[in-house]
Amino acid sequence: MRLVNRISLRMRITLLSGTILLLSSAILTLGASYNAHTQFNNINITMGGTLTAVPSKVLSKAEVYPSLSATAESMITKPALTAARQQFDTTNILILAVVSVLGMVMVYIIAGRSLHPIHELSRTISAISEDNLRQRIPEDQRNDEVGMLSGSFNIMLDRLEKSFLRQKRFSANVAHELKTPLATINAGIQVLHLDKNPSVSEYEETLATTERNVKRLMAVVDDLMALYDENEKLETVPINLQGMFESILSELRPLFDDKQIKTELQCGLKTVFYGNHILLYRACFNLVENAAKYNKGCGKILIETKADNKVGQIIITDTGNGIPADELEQIFEPFYRVNKSRSRKEGGAGLGLSIVKTIIEKHGWEISVHSTLGHGSVFTISLCL
Repeated sequence: MRLVNRISLRMRITLLSGTILLLSSAILTLGASYNAHTQFNNINITMGGTLTAVPSKVLSKAEVYPSLSATAESMITKPALTAARQQFDTTNILILAVVSVLGMVMVYIIAGRSLHPIHELSRTISAISEDNLRQRIPEDQRNDEVGMLSGSFNIMLDRLEKSFLRQKRFSANVAHELKTPLATINAGIQVLHLDKNPSVSEYEETLATTERNVKRLMAVVDDLMALYDENEKLETVPINLQGMFESILSELRPLFDDKQIKTELQCGLKTVFYGNHILLYRACFNLVENAAKYNKGCGKILIETKADNKVGQIIITDTGNGIPADELEQIFEPFYRVNKSRSRKEGGAGLGLSIVKTIIEKHGWEISVHSTLGHGSVFTISLCL
């Protein structure tokens, strides 16, 4: 098997086709030889078997063999028949060899021409690396397998390029999120070093700043661990959705009152029998909190839970500024912010929606968003009952 894998595809096609051609030619040759030998034997039997010469009298076709010509009838001898049979066999073998060799040569040439686009494709792919993922394989409007392979490979390159870009953005954002509080802590310490006789109030202010930024760093690290912890086991219990959302609304009441936001809760589906209470509470809390943070003054938040054909839905609607259509696919990426300056002001790290999506997917559910710029957003969690 290893030896076969070392042979080029072109040669494998040639050998396989040549084997089939050789077997087909051999079968045809054996069939022709068998038929010829049968005819020669019939002639021998008709001539009397031991007859060595034909009398000078010209035998009729009916007397000797129906297929013999008048000339052959007067000249046939048994040694001549034997020689003719041997010559026939030799000629058949030569024809078999020539046809097989020519056939394999033709298959090798045709296979080379057929595989040429694949070799070109291989050379193009070899030239693509992580530094030039924008390069694409030229598509020559081919409708064959090579064209399909080129199209599939370009689709894969598109996904890889997007993945690399997300990874770069993620690394840059993580560095930025960690650098900002560390720089603040370092600045406070440097100020204390510059002051030869710092007062107690300066120490207290520096300690308060350090504590605040350390908590921020710990929150970012905890969120990242929650986001990428694949070993976390999901312990599920029945969840009272109405009670859960009432607790969330109660906890966020100061934020609602500060922005004069009205809330409405409609629980058509009151209980989910499969879910992790802590994780689901955190996901829904983040969604409701975002609906309040990015809502307009005197706005409204509507929370609905309903069931239809064994499919449950949790729908959170706000009357905020909405999300641009070209950014909807990116809002669930870690550290992504629609309005970066406003998000900074609110104190968020841009991990909330990423954590929400991770929690929902761990349950085997789906989350989607529909938003109209200037009119608000609708987040929908679809779950199996």
